[in-house]
Amino acid sequence: MTRGAAAAWGLLALTAAPAAGQPPETDAMVAVRWANEVGEGARLLGFVADAAGHVVAQVVADDAGRVVGADFVVRLADGVEHPAAGVAYDAASGLGLLRLTTDPPPAPYPFARDPAETGRAVYGVALDADFRPVVRLGAISRIEPAGAEAEAGPATIRHNTLAGERRHGAPLFNNCGQVVGVIVERAAALPGGGLAAPAEWLVTTFGGAGLAPVRVEEACLSEAERAAEAEAALREAERKAAEAERDRAAAEEALREAEAQAEATEVERAAEAERDRAAAEEELRVAQARAEEADQNRLSLEQRVVEAERELEETTEALDGALARADNQRTQRTQAQEDAAAAERERQAARRNVLWAVAVGGALSVLLAGLWLAARRSRARAARAGRAAA
Repeated sequence: MTRGAAAAWGLLALTAAPAAGQPPETDAMVAVRWANEVGEGARLLGFVADAAGHVVAQVVADDAGRVVGADFVVRLADGVEHPAAGVAYDAASGLGLLRLTTDPPPAPYPFARDPAETGRAVYGVALDADFRPVVRLGAISRIEPAGAEAEAGPATIRHNTLAGERRHGAPLFNNCGQVVGVIVERAAALPGGGLAAPAEWLVTTFGGAGLAPVRVEEACLSEAERAAEAEAALREAERKAAEAERDRAAAEEALREAEAQAEATEVERAAEAERDRAAAEEELRVAQARAEEADQNRLSLEQRVVEAERELEETTEALDGALARADNQRTQRTQAQEDAAAAERERQAARRNVLWAVAVGGALSVLLAGLWLAARRSRARAARAGRAAA
């Protein structure tokens, strides 16, 4: 590659800036050659297709038809070359999948969420006669089903992005700068048009070898769709504005009606308020009369309480005198009971004394009688003894 071509690769990020009709600003475009080639090399075109450093590019097999396991050199947009290894190859399309060993790998082009559609604007990248990258605007004329072009894989995107002859392996972008396909025609492409394989075919073909592109989550809208969407948004905004205006007019009318009704009922409300005031004053007068009556009742009750307290005091004094007299009588009765008990005890003692005296007298009588009898017997024996002696 000449020095001028290398400088052009360094300017590709500027050429691919995300202005209207341009791919995103990135250094994802690459040029590929065999590692054992020196000098200009094969000048093959490709691009970084995922965050793992996989490169989709046009490759040429060696004499033994070998690409997988072969060593390549990939020149990035900044002009620096990096080693890469072949990991997959599709002979029908002439496209291969390489793996960069640089760390970190360059940022990839994002893949579109939706497949390509007929009539959509697309942008293609190619190399001009001086091997400088060129971006051109075109459109998809039709999408042919599988089998229509053997070299284009299962389906063929026909487009007219006439950016030069050397574009095999370059990405095909939608108007949002997202990859929708890869250009596969060589220099012998049909005049006035070009061929591209769909991005879905790339994922199907090289997904087993590790290709995992970054997909955009949002749909890409064409200029017409964006204009239609803006027009629809404008109509919706106008509809909402008209609805808001109707709501405002209705609110103003309701306000006017409320003000008129307020004015019409103001006198009635004032009269009603006056009636309410008079009723309130009457209620206040009745309440005051009731309060005065309640005060009189309270004074009468207080007088009755005083009289009741005085009667209670007199009753208490009379009860105290009766209790004192009862206590005196109970004391006298107790004393009489004690005197009676003492007399009873004395009577019992006297009776016991009499009984004792009787018992003692009886005993003495018996004793004296016994002594008399004994003395008598003793004299009788003495007399008998005297007579016997005589």
